[in-house]
Amino acid sequence: YLNAFCNINSTATKLIVLPKAADSMNRNEGTGLIDDVSHPADASSSRGASVPAPQRARLIAVGFVIAAAVALVISLVTDPFANDEEQIIESSESPPSILGKKSGDMSICTDGHYSKRTLQKAYEMPYAALFRDRRGQKKFEASDVIVVNDTIYSICDSSWAISKFGDELRPFSAENVQIGDPERDPEDESGYEALMHVDGTFYVVRESVFHDETSTYHAIIEELTLTEDGLDYVIEDACSCEFEFEGDSKGFEGAIAVRSMDDKLTILGLCEGNHCSETKGKKFDRGNGKVIAMQKDTDDDTGDCKWKTVREISVPSSAYFKDYSAISMRESDNRVLITSQEDSQVWIGSLTGDQQEDSGQWDIDTLEFDEGHSKVYHFPKNDLCQTIYCNVEGIHWMDDHSVIAVSDKMKSRGKQPFQCFDKDQSVHTFVLP
Repeated sequence: YLNAFCNINSTATKLIVLPKAADSMNRNEGTGLIDDVSHPADASSSRGASVPAPQRARLIAVGFVIAAAVALVISLVTDPFANDEEQIIESSESPPSILGKKSGDMSICTDGHYSKRTLQKAYEMPYAALFRDRRGQKKFEASDVIVVNDTIYSICDSSWAISKFGDELRPFSAENVQIGDPERDPEDESGYEALMHVDGTFYVVRESVFHDETSTYHAIIEELTLTEDGLDYVIEDACSCEFEFEGDSKGFEGAIAVRSMDDKLTILGLCEGNHCSETKGKKFDRGNGKVIAMQKDTDDDTGDCKWKTVREISVPSSAYFKDYSAISMRESDNRVLITSQEDSQVWIGSLTGDQQEDSGQWDIDTLEFDEGHSKVYHFPKNDLCQTIYCNVEGIHWMDDHSVIAVSDKMKSRGKQPFQCFDKDQSVHTFVLP
């Protein structure tokens, strides 16, 4: 643009100089250089004479050139990136800073395979629009979701309540309620991170809790049953897990339940950090996810209970994730979902091992995740191929071709880009490719 403007300016200068030069030569009588142009009789008469037609044409041309140059400068000032719009969309380079955060890896969206490896949004709703009575809750830091007989149950690590709503996600429906007191313990948040439903009992996992008596961190599993009116729950039991964590920020982030050959309920807890660690050099060591198999043990004399570790199971390296945020298994065919919040992806594979066909009971020692037929899908991106589902922390099968997921609250103080805000604290449904 600057070069073009300089060329225009140079051309205009030449057009202005030429008529002046011609006029000067006309005043030099007798030179013979220009003898076809009439000379004014004297200076006074030349001031009143009309401009000759050739000069007038040149002046008009100069005026058009100057007007075009001015218009070009104005357009550059008012919309400096107008001609770059097409380049921003098609290029893999970062867009101008006026668009905010950098674009994502454009090859994911432009290589022709986006629809084959990306979930398609079906419908979604913010938690704030689900409840007529929010019971004083200003935030819904969703952490897990399950489907029980076409009814959705969800938990938030900021609340002690269990959210209940229909799978159609109707806003402000009377059926959408919070079960239990969200402020059951006003001094502390629940830390609820995983939810299961087995034989009429909800098993809810508190991620990692400091135990004063041992000065160590362990998850706690609560067993809750609903009251007859369905508006409250009763704590039937609350037992610590034997498995020890390094702190309270990277504990169990999801869980599923199976039964052993001797009919013992076995909970498979998904660690959030790689190596079940929150140490900087290990928690983001991709491809080292772990699931801890646990069974409840109760002392007959004291009544004390503990979920003892049976074994550790590795998450397949094909789930090459920076973190692990949720797990779900479909009982009909043992298909497993494992999500990553950091990568905004979901791994789909299977749980394998020796299983009785009639009872569905498992030999826990043989449990493994089969990655032979596994796939990894992206959650949808925006028009700049940026991640917008930044905080997926719960997922569950709805049917063979669709899943439901929930998102936590966006991280504040610049820890996450602004485009994460639109999908936070929400319930989403997706269709598989």
